[in-house]
Amino acid sequence: MKKLYRLPLMAAALGLTVATGAFAASTGVLNPTPNRESKLVVDFENATGITADPNGTGENRASINTDTQFVAEGTKSLKLDLTDVPSGGWADPAVTIPLPQPVDIHGYGVLSMDVFAPADSLNPSSTDPPGYQLYPRVTVTDPADDTKTSVVALPLRQLTNDGGWNHLVWDLKTGTDTKVTQIAFAVGTNGSRPFSGPIYLDNLRVYKGTFVGLQPDEKLIFGFDKPADKDLFTVGDAAGVAVNTDKQFISQGEGSLAVDLNGQGNGWTNNVIRADDLGTSVDMTNATALHLDVFVPSASEPDSSWQQVGFAVVGDGGNVEGFTQEFLPDQWNTFELALTPDQAKTLGHVKGIYLLRNEGADWRGPVYVDDLRAVVPTTPAAGGTTGK
Repeated sequence: MKKLYRLPLMAAALGLTVATGAFAASTGVLNPTPNRESKLVVDFENATGITADPNGTGENRASINTDTQFVAEGTKSLKLDLTDVPSGGWADPAVTIPLPQPVDIHGYGVLSMDVFAPADSLNPSSTDPPGYQLYPRVTVTDPADDTKTSVVALPLRQLTNDGGWNHLVWDLKTGTDTKVTQIAFAVGTNGSRPFSGPIYLDNLRVYKGTFVGLQPDEKLIFGFDKPADKDLFTVGDAAGVAVNTDKQFISQGEGSLAVDLNGQGNGWTNNVIRADDLGTSVDMTNATALHLDVFVPSASEPDSSWQQVGFAVVGDGGNVEGFTQEFLPDQWNTFELALTPDQAKTLGHVKGIYLLRNEGADWRGPVYVDDLRAVVPTTPAAGGTTGK
């Protein structure tokens, strides 16, 4: 079913760029988790059969790129010409990538992809709000019968409005523990501000296990475990905040933060709850990403076709604010803010956090967040991703 363009999200994205410069263009590939075990699913070195006809004109807009400035892994990437795409703001699929052989992802719970979006491809002459979104559709086999397949749709991730490298991460839906035969992507934009050139996809990869909870390459910033932690927060566009002790809504530790959104909406805000001083200070100088676990019960979701959550951190030198993004309900999601070296140094130390949301109708209950943490790899994270 064709989706409508989500104006509040696009307006929010514009606000993020002006206010914080989050996900600013990088001169190199972002590689936030180089120490984690992963498996390459698609690298485009020998890819064939890829099709892209987002406007339904019969023209294949996919080709293999060999210009190394647009390559994250190996020597090639996928060039996807999205000039004047998508018509009306939505194309599903925009590109379809069949796999020569099914790839076993048993035990792998996170999908990632590197995307280079040249600034010239993001319609910089337009005065309309930007917003360039990718939505994966992963075709997997039935665990009991490889001849049967189904399509699992994953939530939107948004490209930087400034152009440059993006490292996009998706939690896989619980139960997606089989073989992948194809990956496709839908594309969404502001219908009045389509793409104005190509983007480049590379290094589609799955990671072992999940990113939920404190990992060996992470430093815990705040765990939301003590009842008094709620007093650190100022409530803005929310119905209240409390520390939850129900284990089903805790990713790790003794508690999580329950943010009551009942009756809240409709639209975008970065003033849900805010704490400028958590009473802790974690050095971010060598950090490559920030992670936060998010759990949204389906009973809390707005009665609409879309809803998003996001977060930002407060540091010594300013804030880093991410886009609001969709999530998989009724399971833990790990939201990632990938950091450039300059962003990490500017943050200095993380002192606080605030939440964002965006929706098409009023929320009906709480969402839960847990374990704010920094990824600090033990080996360099300079461009590309190792481990095939």
